[in-house]
Amino acid sequence: MKILLLTLVLGLVCAAQEPQSETNFSLVSGEWKTLYVASSNIEKISENGPFRAFVRRLDFDSEGDTIAFTFLVKVNGQCTIIHSVATKIEGNVYISDYAGINGFKILDLSENAIIGYILNVDEEGLVTKIIALLGKGNDINEEDIEKFKELTRQRGIPEENTLNIINIDDCPTND
Repeated sequence: MKILLLTLVLGLVCAAQEPQSETNFSLVSGEWKTLYVASSNIEKISENGPFRAFVRRLDFDSEGDTIAFTFLVKVNGQCTIIHSVATKIEGNVYISDYAGINGFKILDLSENAIIGYILNVDEEGLVTKIIALLGKGNDINEEDIEKFKELTRQRGIPEENTLNIINIDDCPTND
């Protein structure tokens, strides 16, 4: 497991070398919804998959050292609420435990959209790249969708591995 963690951290450190801008935490904290998700391993976002997640809320602490995720997953038709906290390890990179070890990074942020990148190493050591487009509601502008598609391509995730969550999110909106 230590080798997997080292692999994840090294990958995240390399990803953290990309040019970064300061994150405006006041824009990030609040209610969000998963709109689209793409994964290098389609099973992770397929029905009953751990990353077919319906995000409801993100909360950064005031210094941006932790981020709390509130989301639901649906397994066998049952929506289950999950609370997960990620801790900053470097720059704009956070690490958490959920379905393995995850590194999280905000790739793009606008007033109404977040594009986040997750590098997941599961219990079996499988490394999966996941990109999610979150919105303040179901309406999203074409520019944010195009940016999501571009970032997905840049990370080598096939377009056919993209899932429109808007059409399948039937879990409750409040916990």
